[in-house]
Amino acid sequence: MFTLLMAAYRFCWCLLALSTLAVLPALAQQTGFGAQTQPHTIVYKLKTGQLNNARTAAVPGLQQALKQIGAKDVHQKFPQMQAAANARRALHTDISRIYQANYSSELSFEQVKRALLSTGQVAYVEPVYLREPFHAVSDPHADSTKTTAYYLKLIQAYEAWNVTHGDTNVVIGIIDTGFRIDHLDLKNNIKYNYNDPIDGIDNDGDGYIDNFAGWDFADKDNNVQPAPRWGGHGMGVAGVAGATPNNGIGVAGVGYKTKILPIKVFSSSADGTFGGGYEAIIYAIDKGCKIINLSWGGEVYSQYEQDIINYAVLDRDAVIVSAAGNSKKQANLYPASYANVLSVGGSDKNDNKYKDYTWGYHIDLLAPSFDIYSTSIANTNSYGYNWGSSFASPMVAAAAALVRAQYPHLNAQQVMERVRVTTDKVSHIPANQPFEGMIGSGRLNIKKALKQTKLKAARCTSFAVTGNRSAQSGSTVSFQASFLNVLDPVTNLQVKLSTTSPHISIENPALVLGSMGTMATANNHQSPFQVTIAPDMPFNTTIAFRLDFTDGTYADYQYFELVVNPDFHTLDANNLRLTVNSKGNLGYNGLNLSQGVGMQYKGSSSMLFEGGLMIGVSPERVSDNLRNANWKNDGDFTPVVPARIHYNSTAATQEIRGLMQDTYPSTNTVGVEVKHRSLAWNTETHQDYIIQEFTVKNLTADTLKNVATGLFADWDIGVYYQNAADWDATRNLGYVYNTVGAYPLAGIKLLTPQEPTYYAIDNMGEAGSIAVDDGFTNAEKYNLMANGVSRTKANGFGNGNNVSHVVGGKLAKLAPGESRVVSFAIVAGDNLEALQQHADAAQQKYMQIKSGPAPVAVEEIVCKGSNYTWEPEGGKNYRFYADEEKKKFLGSGASYTLENITADATIYATNADSVFESRVVSARLVLPAAPTLDFSYDQQKIYAGFPVTFTNQSTGGHNLVWSALDTEIRNEEFITLTFPSPGTYSVSITASDNYSCTTYTFTKQIKVLEALAGPAPVPFAQTICPGRSITWAPEGGSRFHFYADSQKEKLIGSGNSYTFTSVTESTTIYAANADSVIESSLSSATITLFPVPTIDFVFEADKIYPGTPVTFVSVSKDALNLAWTFENASLNEYHGERSTVSFPAPGVYRVTLSADGLNGCTDISITKQVNVLALTPDVIEKGITLYPNPADDVINLDLLPDGTEGKFPEIFMTDMTGRKIKPIVRFTSNISAVINLEQIPAGIYQAHIKYSNAYVLRRIVVL
Repeated sequence: MFTLLMAAYRFCWCLLALSTLAVLPALAQQTGFGAQTQPHTIVYKLKTGQLNNARTAAVPGLQQALKQIGAKDVHQKFPQMQAAANARRALHTDISRIYQANYSSELSFEQVKRALLSTGQVAYVEPVYLREPFHAVSDPHADSTKTTAYYLKLIQAYEAWNVTHGDTNVVIGIIDTGFRIDHLDLKNNIKYNYNDPIDGIDNDGDGYIDNFAGWDFADKDNNVQPAPRWGGHGMGVAGVAGATPNNGIGVAGVGYKTKILPIKVFSSSADGTFGGGYEAIIYAIDKGCKIINLSWGGEVYSQYEQDIINYAVLDRDAVIVSAAGNSKKQANLYPASYANVLSVGGSDKNDNKYKDYTWGYHIDLLAPSFDIYSTSIANTNSYGYNWGSSFASPMVAAAAALVRAQYPHLNAQQVMERVRVTTDKVSHIPANQPFEGMIGSGRLNIKKALKQTKLKAARCTSFAVTGNRSAQSGSTVSFQASFLNVLDPVTNLQVKLSTTSPHISIENPALVLGSMGTMATANNHQSPFQVTIAPDMPFNTTIAFRLDFTDGTYADYQYFELVVNPDFHTLDANNLRLTVNSKGNLGYNGLNLSQGVGMQYKGSSSMLFEGGLMIGVSPERVSDNLRNANWKNDGDFTPVVPARIHYNSTAATQEIRGLMQDTYPSTNTVGVEVKHRSLAWNTETHQDYIIQEFTVKNLTADTLKNVATGLFADWDIGVYYQNAADWDATRNLGYVYNTVGAYPLAGIKLLTPQEPTYYAIDNMGEAGSIAVDDGFTNAEKYNLMANGVSRTKANGFGNGNNVSHVVGGKLAKLAPGESRVVSFAIVAGDNLEALQQHADAAQQKYMQIKSGPAPVAVEEIVCKGSNYTWEPEGGKNYRFYADEEKKKFLGSGASYTLENITADATIYATNADSVFESRVVSARLVLPAAPTLDFSYDQQKIYAGFPVTFTNQSTGGHNLVWSALDTEIRNEEFITLTFPSPGTYSVSITASDNYSCTTYTFTKQIKVLEALAGPAPVPFAQTICPGRSITWAPEGGSRFHFYADSQKEKLIGSGNSYTFTSVTESTTIYAANADSVIESSLSSATITLFPVPTIDFVFEADKIYPGTPVTFVSVSKDALNLAWTFENASLNEYHGERSTVSFPAPGVYRVTLSADGLNGCTDISITKQVNVLALTPDVIEKGITLYPNPADDVINLDLLPDGTEGKFPEIFMTDMTGRKIKPIVRFTSNISAVINLEQIPAGIYQAHIKYSNAYVLRRIVVL
């Protein structure tokens, strides 16, 4: 089938990941058409990076494995491809890593495959399949009235030849049963190798001697004469494609001038064995063939064959055309069903699919294949009629050759698609309608293939479940698809997914890819198809999914067959990948090694050949699905609920669950039902193990005795015969390692608390071991798991061996209907320490999972001597212990009773509902604490006849009782008692603990005194300053009562003193001695106050001028220590009753008088403002007086000062003539002066008094 897959792998069913869907058929000897294998021959492919070391000691594991299998004739199949593999251009498929070898006839293919894969250096191992030519009939004596070449007209060959006659440089490799190269209708169209003529010498150095006219790969010579067994099959095929045109004889090959290269791959021996068919493909490519025809095949898929196809098409640009077969059924025959092959089905002259031909979803197109007239082997000019798809295929191959000649720029994929999409539609024909979708796009039309333009061809190159999820019933999975637009650009490409299965529904079938250029790619990874599988989907069902492509008028389709709802699944959440099936097997689906991945660790090859559960009660009764004595699955278990995988369940990242039971009442089975569960996590500390849990239930009516369980594992770590097994008793861990190479270790740990069993097996029975490779009997299986830890090491004779082991746990008895759990961890690690750490992690994880919730811890108060029953919460069954370390077991059940408790006690319990006990919690039983009893009373001395209040001061008491004076008072915190007479009395308080377990009593002796009055206090009198405070502390006693009046009507205080606070008036209070219960007589305390002073002052002048003296006089009363303060005056401060000052300038001045009260009680002051007036000329003039006038000796002058103190006005005189006279002037103060006239003659004068701002004249008469 020409499905384009750009990756290297494309299986027959376009299989999903091995963990999710059915995979390749088993690679053992097959039955069926073309499925036999070449005896004791394998092909294997090295993993990437192994090639350079393939023949050196650098890969000792592989060399030793080859030696172990008796390998001979080990050779690289395509050594000439080494250079291509090392070229700078990356190959789609590197075939240089493929080898072939013969192996010992004493070994089975499965043993050989196991040996090579276990090295970790080999990608796959396969037998060499003996393909067969699809059956044909040659009829040279057919009715002469038949139209011998009807097919040429039907496929429009004549019209095609009007477009092109082909190109002699385009060669078709016809790989078939043999040829007559001397046939008159063939010999001129054969591609001869003129570089190697027939002379017994390999002239061209290609490794093939005299390959002048092709090569025989089956017999390894240059004789391509037909193999007798297969008659003229190859001749008929060759004539259809390459018979010489226009030579006047026979028929015309569809390829017209196209050359053919005859290559024989079926032996001339009697059996006509197929040999070298895929080597022949590489040969044909190397010889320049651009088209290769394969009219043979078989029913079994081969990855080796697919690799060769991928290499030929994707890396060497060769068109591969193959016949789809004549199987009379829907089938996938190979190579026609491989990816990158143009698969051709057969039709008759009416375009009907012939009844005997194969149909299927991988067929790309039909071509006539009934009554095909072509060359035959009878002689050099013989012909015959043939039928079968073998003869349809060369028509298509020849059509591809014409297309390559016409369009040399197209690659192989584009050529094949051009041929496929230009067919004539025939599915509408009634005979073809039942096969719609399974006979390809239509019948070949070469004219269209050559002439049509604007051809579109979209193909899906991959179609798979996202993330390797399992497509199981009842689930919805997403499908990712990738697409390639092979031919002309598309502008609005739309894809629709569908299926006819009633068990499948598709949520989002439509996909819009839009515009895509030629050879452009696209995918739906951002929005994958959502596919739901119905709950009633049968197991391992093949579903045909159809993809329809449209873009305007363009319409096309493509099918993918997928096997869904498998009964086995692969856990791949962490570093381990492990397959689990529905019948108790681990690694693979029983012995079908093609279904499952085994057990892989960190990307390794499988480390597990076979694994699974065994349950037995005797050597005769064992249930399992492992190999038996005949090397077949024992088949004791059948699924009740087939295994299903759950993603991100509440328990794990991945979880497989299933239910199976054995075939009881078969006499050789146990009679059990087993619920199995596999758990894997992807969290950091849990990535190196998988937990396998089995719940075993007795289905019989009898108690099963001596029940033994075991997990068997046949490990292959590195080279499998270099393995050794060992036992870690501290961990109940059996493990296997490689004794030579640095490979990981793998093992099985018993997780549940049963008595462990272990047996390390040397598989062939070396060193006294039970042998399992010669068949595995029930007796051997029971012996391995029923006898405790009986054999702890397996290492052959000390140099490594092929080993297995059984790790198990004894269930002993199992009552009817009873279930018990036995669980294991499958563990791997890079070294022993890591393996042990991972085993410990698995144990901790499983204990966490399988421990019930811890009981609720309690702390209870109990009475001494009582019993206590602990009934924990959170479960049903508990185990009780005397100590936290669980060394002393007390009992089990739903409760436990501790009797006659005399002191504080602690017991412990675990929940035992599950496989493991929960963590330990305690029940602490405590005797109640005794109360602390005490009481107080409110008087230091107690007197007869006077009431006393008692107050409870106890803590922790309950049910309080006071006892005193022959009276009980209950549950009161305070009581008041009056003792009748002096004496000593008992007062008691009684209380129980808070839990009323015990009663306690506390008693005090109370001394009661006779009541006598004390001495009266000493009277008190005191004078104080007003507002002051004073304290009266009476003498003659220690405690007094203070009253506001002599009648004691108003008590104002009690104690040893009383304070008068801020006294503002004279006050009298009274006090009585209260030391006794009877007060003394009253005494008084009188407080009087010193008088409060008054303060004031006056001054004499009505008006005050600068420099004029002013007298200030105090008019205060009861004031002492008078002090004057003047602001900016001639006298700043003065003490006394009066004070005279002058002010320097006009303005407002503050004058303050301060004084003290009597006895220093009060500080008092008064401040007044003094207004000093300014000296205007008018004021100055009015303020001047001269006397006496007239005068003879002196004149007195009263005046105002000139502004400031100490400044005098200027004074002089003038006579009547204006002459200035300077008399003697003496100032007696700043406001008075004396003018001496003794030297002044008598007469009338003018006195001039000159101020700063005034000028005053006065007339003076001098006598």
